[in-house]
Amino acid sequence: MTTYRDVGLSGHVQRAAHRHPVAIGVARLGWVAKGVVYGLVGALAVPIAIQGLEEDRAGSGDAEASQLGAVTEIAQTSFGATLLWIVAIGLALYVLWRLATIVLPAENSAETWLTRAGYLVSAVTYAFLAWSAVSFATAGATASGGETEDAKVERFMSDVMEWSAGRWLVGTIGIAIVGVGVYFVFKGLRATFRDDLEPAGVGPVSYESIIALGRVGWVGRGIVMGVVGWFLIRAAIRFRAAEAQGFDGSLREVTESTIGPFVVGFVAVALVVYGLFYVISAPRQRLTGAD
Repeated sequence: MTTYRDVGLSGHVQRAAHRHPVAIGVARLGWVAKGVVYGLVGALAVPIAIQGLEEDRAGSGDAEASQLGAVTEIAQTSFGATLLWIVAIGLALYVLWRLATIVLPAENSAETWLTRAGYLVSAVTYAFLAWSAVSFATAGATASGGETEDAKVERFMSDVMEWSAGRWLVGTIGIAIVGVGVYFVFKGLRATFRDDLEPAGVGPVSYESIIALGRVGWVGRGIVMGVVGWFLIRAAIRFRAAEAQGFDGSLREVTESTIGPFVVGFVAVALVVYGLFYVISAPRQRLTGAD
């Protein structure tokens, strides 16, 4: 039987968890939805890496390698509307899980509040993604004719740079994102994410194998965050909002360098692995506070 003795919850929350094991089991489906999205983002990044190795770069890797691009790709499938509703529900469950971790009892420290802030950003991000999936499903959208992530980033940064201290704000955001990327890399290398998992395998997949998937996935995600943050810093230094890139644009620009395609290739595979990690580890995800 699953216990919550070691996850830092108060007695009241422990009893609530025991009383509602089905609710927690259903909420874990949100991790599956998150894994599917990231796995698809990684798959969409593979053509970008291959494209970077080709002399003629036109005509390949046209799909946007981003979370929103993944939702758009799902919309273009034969059962797009049905799949979008499934993904939207799953992401909504993940958002509820994240909101629950924010309100769980935890130490009153700066680190705890920073962790809560990170959870809140995650909840807002996936709430937007779930809303996008519902919008596509209800509108019957099967084409990616909307504004891309990169265009949204550039437009937003352009507006911010018009503020009196906007340039410094963009640079600060970039530095913060790079910091998050470095944190993700160390989280993968040190496998600190294991604290959020029950120490058991899933079916034929051992606990050690799940940890190995998590290591690769977190490092890949950290590299992407670092690259995105670097382009924001460069945009601030050069005072050019057009140089601010999202997920997709950052990967495409990296391929312009000599080793860029190989870096993007690793990131693409790592994101697929990251997605597999969340899909496989979903039954072992523990409801923990911000400690």
